[in-house]
Amino acid sequence: MRQLKGFTVVELVAVIVITGLIAAIAAPRFIGRDAFDARGAYGTLMSALRYAQKTAIAQRTTVFANVNIATRTICLGYTNNCSAPVLDPATRAAYVKVLPNNVTVAASTAVIGFDGLGSPLPNATATFQIQNAVTLEPARTITVEAETGYVR
Repeated sequence: MRQLKGFTVVELVAVIVITGLIAAIAAPRFIGRDAFDARGAYGTLMSALRYAQKTAIAQRTTVFANVNIATRTICLGYTNNCSAPVLDPATRAAYVKVLPNNVTVAASTAVIGFDGLGSPLPNATATFQIQNAVTLEPARTITVEAETGYVR
């Protein structure tokens, strides 16, 4: 008997089912960036707060982080309105970061400072919540602990 070459119906159906599952899971990742933008904004805000604290400790001075919720910008400065800005170590320009348009930020305080010991000013726990435009994604929370200034 002659050998037949080709695929069986079961193999073809299995390939179609697997391809459909991969497409259903992977396609939203390529179409929408909301989850990636929210994670990026979370990392940007957390690194800015940590940099403000580390700069305050290293220079033994007060450094403020100003989170403007309306414009979704973060600036670091030696004054609470960033008129004397902290320099970004990468660009040597004023440390100002802009969050994506589809990200919302809710904060317990818009301005938080760190003294020369790294303690937050005012000495109270501050929280920042970052959420993307898609409501299915849970909000990410950043907490600055009172007394120690630990950013988590």
